[in-house]
Amino acid sequence: MKENGIRTSIHYPPIHTFTSYEDDMVWDLPVTEDVAKREFTLPLYPAMSNDAVVVVSTIEASLNLS
Repeated sequence: MKENGIRTSIHYPPIHTFTSYEDDMVWDLPVTEDVAKREFTLPLYPAMSNDAVVVVSTIEASLNLS
């Protein structure tokens, strides 16, 4: 994605990985951790131009879905 000029971020990291929870208990959430590895936030903002909306085709190409 980055090579194609599309900025991504991790908007919702698993809360049990926050440092404020690390001393509370041992967390065993394998599904949550697996999903978190594959989840990211795409750009989205009111002034986004139609030219900037190439994200879907780029995702398809990078995941070999096309």
